[in-house]
Amino acid sequence: MPKPTKGARLGGSASHQKAILANLATALFEHGRITTTEAKAKRLRPYAEKLITHAKTGQLANRREVLKDIRDKDVVHTLFAEIGPHFAERNGGYTRIVKTLPRKGDNAPMAVIELVREATASNEANRATRAAASKKKAAAAENVVEAVEAEATDAQVDNADAVAEAVDDESTAAVVADADAPAGSHAPIEGDEQPEGFPIKGNAGSKLYHRPGTRFYESTVAEIWFATEADAEAAGYSLPPSQQED
Repeated sequence: MPKPTKGARLGGSASHQKAILANLATALFEHGRITTTEAKAKRLRPYAEKLITHAKTGQLANRREVLKDIRDKDVVHTLFAEIGPHFAERNGGYTRIVKTLPRKGDNAPMAVIELVREATASNEANRATRAAASKKKAAAAENVVEAVEAEATDAQVDNADAVAEAVDDESTAAVVADADAPAGSHAPIEGDEQPEGFPIKGNAGSKLYHRPGTRFYESTVAEIWFATEADAEAAGYSLPPSQQED
């Protein structure tokens, strides 16, 4: 019988240990967090994170590899459609372990293992970069307008309306081209606050949108906001498969 590479085996055999880890990973992906013994949590963490790495790649071969361990197809679908895209910009560290009170009866050390739902540093940096670029473009547009107004002569006063309209059109076209935002949408703002009148969160990487009050809404970092579900779908976004009605 093959021996484990490190530490005592969970269960009575290698196959039993494999079944235990597969069942724990299934519960973790389905519920987001589970409570188990500290020993099982430490053994589950690298096992589960390897499966999440397969889900991030998202190829058919990766799905087949995951299905060798996770037999619940609904959980595998959630893993590839929601959990994998959520960690698309995070390199490892998808789970955390928090120790809790010992179990009553045998006093076994217990712990909670859960998926990390907070925004990653790369997301925060990208959002800050986009915000700074938007401010820079807006300031440049204002400088152009001021320069045009300063160089206007008495002979151009009669055509002031036409000049102003041309400048506004040019500035608006520059801003729209830079934002590249679909109709009915709003770019992210500092602090990940919701723009007024735009409650729908969108994820550009996975092309999924999330409605208020649904699963993963609070943990999702909005890369774009939509006013209505119709605006999101018109832009090519869709609900997570687990929330779509048959």
